[in-house]
Amino acid sequence: MGTIPTLREIPSAARIRILLICPDCGQENVEFADRIRGARTYPCRGEGCDFRFDLLSPPRKSLARGLAEAWRKFYAALIPAG
Repeated sequence: MGTIPTLREIPSAARIRILLICPDCGQENVEFADRIRGARTYPCRGEGCDFRFDLLSPPRKSLARGLAEAWRKFYAALIPAG
């Protein structure tokens, strides 16, 4: 069982780094979390790449996730509560 980390062991938000990999050019964009916090978009730094990361949109639902969620709701309606 792990121990509770001390205050010095917990990384501050200013030191947390985020890695964004561009789906267009494959460029790895590393940025500190405090710099992109609150931003709507983040531009790719790849040479000649115009891709912008959309930081505020929720993750897209895949067909499998949507189907699994529908099945869970269906079975939850069939099983009596209690």
